[in-house]
Amino acid sequence: MMKRLNRRLGWSLALLALLAGPAMADEVITNGADLWPTTNGMGYTSFIEDPIPAGFFCEGSPVFEGKIDMDGAPLVSDPPGYLDGIDTIVRRLDDAKFDDDGVAKTRIQLMALSLASAEPIEVGCEQAFDVAASLDGDQPITEMTIVREADWGGSYAAPLHLKVKLVFTPANGGEAVTARREIKLNAAPGSFWATVDQVGLTGEGVPVKVDTDGDQIADAVMPGPSNFAAGGIMRTAAAVDISFRPACPFGWCPSMCSHCTPWGQNPTWETGSQGCTHLHPVFCCKPLPYCIAEVSSK
Repeated sequence: MMKRLNRRLGWSLALLALLAGPAMADEVITNGADLWPTTNGMGYTSFIEDPIPAGFFCEGSPVFEGKIDMDGAPLVSDPPGYLDGIDTIVRRLDDAKFDDDGVAKTRIQLMALSLASAEPIEVGCEQAFDVAASLDGDQPITEMTIVREADWGGSYAAPLHLKVKLVFTPANGGEAVTARREIKLNAAPGSFWATVDQVGLTGEGVPVKVDTDGDQIADAVMPGPSNFAAGGIMRTAAAVDISFRPACPFGWCPSMCSHCTPWGQNPTWETGSQGCTHLHPVFCCKPLPYCIAEVSSK
């Protein structure tokens, strides 16, 4: 608990610096890990273009071309609970030095993933199946482009290529079956970053391990602190439908807001929910530091 408090204190101090004024421009973004929670109800994986063949789940099961709604399942860590709701980790492998145009590049690779079906899926067998997704072996490496557009940070593009293992377990017990897929995700639009003060997952000199293969055993040591904080649109191995998110201006990012205004009207980001008789969640645009605070506090 103390380590999580210390980590959040570090985030709070960094965010206070962001809100108080622009930070000094760093020449180098240090390598490290970007941590993401998947918002429940927003992730899914589809088999329309790559169906699961007939007879895969049980004798006589039909071809499966359905969509599976996926939620985040917190990654196992050692010390336990240290990741605090994080289910996806992308690792930046190199220090990234900005050129004269304010552009820096680094290699990225998925380090860990943990998703689970929102509910059991029907596949034409006597019982439904629960689904769990994790990474499958050595992961491909892609290139991330980081652009400095202000003293406090800028935008980035991070296309991902990953190999995923999907384990289908009968909901009422029985032998699980496994499917493997390769997924390529284009860079998400509207992705922003900010400079922070060496925030990371190493607290008080204690290394933190994480489960990278879905066996519920923490097996790999996390990278040390970095001066890079990612914010904005989240991407995971499950496709994320972003078609209904607002297009936000630079320095702002889409975020879930609860508000009392009528349907069809977008609230301002600071709209509160007190006194609501009809509360509903929508996306709105928030200043980037607040979005980073939401991601870091998950």
